[in-house]
Amino acid sequence: MRKILLIGLLTLFISNANSQFTFHSFLDSINKISLAADKIILIDSFFNQMNAVGIPFIEGDTANFIYYGDVVSVNVAGDFNGWGSGGLWLCNKIPETNFFYYSRVFEQTARLDYKFILNAGNWILDPHNPNQVSGGFGPNSELAMPGYVQPWEIEIYDGVEQGTIESFSLASPEVGKSFNIQIYMPPGYEDANDFAYSTVYVHDGHEYISLGSMTNVLNNLLDSNKIDPLIAVFIKPNDRTDEYAGANRFNYAQYVSETVVPYIDANYKTYPHKESRLTMGASFGGNTSGLIAHTYPKVFANSGWHSPALWPNDGEVALLYITDKKDVKIYFNVGTYENLGIDWPSFTDELTSLGYEFEWKQFYEGHSWGQWRATIDDILQYFFPPGFTPVNVEKSNAEKFSIGKIYPNPSSSIAFLPFTISTPGEYNLNVYNQLGQLIINDSYSYNTAGERSIEIETSQLYEGIYYYVLRNSKESLSGKIVVKW
Repeated sequence: MRKILLIGLLTLFISNANSQFTFHSFLDSINKISLAADKIILIDSFFNQMNAVGIPFIEGDTANFIYYGDVVSVNVAGDFNGWGSGGLWLCNKIPETNFFYYSRVFEQTARLDYKFILNAGNWILDPHNPNQVSGGFGPNSELAMPGYVQPWEIEIYDGVEQGTIESFSLASPEVGKSFNIQIYMPPGYEDANDFAYSTVYVHDGHEYISLGSMTNVLNNLLDSNKIDPLIAVFIKPNDRTDEYAGANRFNYAQYVSETVVPYIDANYKTYPHKESRLTMGASFGGNTSGLIAHTYPKVFANSGWHSPALWPNDGEVALLYITDKKDVKIYFNVGTYENLGIDWPSFTDELTSLGYEFEWKQFYEGHSWGQWRATIDDILQYFFPPGFTPVNVEKSNAEKFSIGKIYPNPSSSIAFLPFTISTPGEYNLNVYNQLGQLIINDSYSYNTAGERSIEIETSQLYEGIYYYVLRNSKESLSGKIVVKW
């Protein structure tokens, strides 16, 4: 009788494996078997079928997490339970076997990271799930429900032109450290002598390249004409918590706005307009992106946030935006499976009431690079669509100034910088060496429009190339000085 029952169950399973046999049916079948050896036979057969379909084994809106191995206990931790902060999920064990499972309902477009915890202490990837996503603490297994669309734009494709990347270190007098910076220049940059580019400044820049595949995203979006050509400035933090949300947060904001931006404008083919600059980042990087744009709205008119952690310093950045309106355009996205300490509907209602131009989206995801890498394109397409023309550039031209050719150049004593202003006011001159260190910082005040000239003392400088940036409250212009004895 036992043999007949087992053969019947196996026949039922095999005949229905690709049609109507469900995980629930499998459990019902197991419960009808009394001997452990027979259970294992049925489990082995079913497990082979599940492996062929994919694990986690998904049926409709239910994901079945499965572990098959000789352990005492199995827990599931991931985006869906705060990686344990919301309570670990203890898998059920089929008696007299090594088969563990946990079933849960998810949204059809959900995508979430997870791991197994064996015997209450050994964290591992799902050994039967080949799909993984890299994160800041290493790879995680990926659960992608049937309605989730994988991001095509993060891959490398034959025939797609690649941008070029330069790397250098730029000193920060504000923070007291140097920062490693990588610059992405789009295809055709070297030949575009009469073209200027919008610029995106990316915090946690090294991870946006390595974990977010952002250079691939840029190449693919440009190739498919989904964005205007861009320069990307990837800044790697030294101490991200301190610089993005801690004691040095305003010093870092000043560094980006008053040292990095002028250096980039002096050395690369950029539009020197706030409307053509975007600051963006994830988590604490979203916090610093918000802080930078709010503190320096005359430098950055655009701010992009991936899962912005705005809770530090008693929600400082969120409060700044709703208590002190600035002319900043915002895009951000968040996951429904992450707790960032902000009531997003209320926050966006406040932004709307204050007249901010913004867009935001929610996804059935957690606080992970899986979400962020798949939505880089949303941020870039929002701020820099094809044919993008910086907002208010025509208006700002009325307040522009122009600079003439600096002379003598090379210089050994004094160089003269002629320029013409159309608007009286305060003007600031910064001169940097090739390491990005600020050498000269002078301010000038003019009561009338007209032609002006500034003397730059070069006799105390070492031989080499220097970069100057002249700015008023609206614009900045830059160039090079060569000191030669």
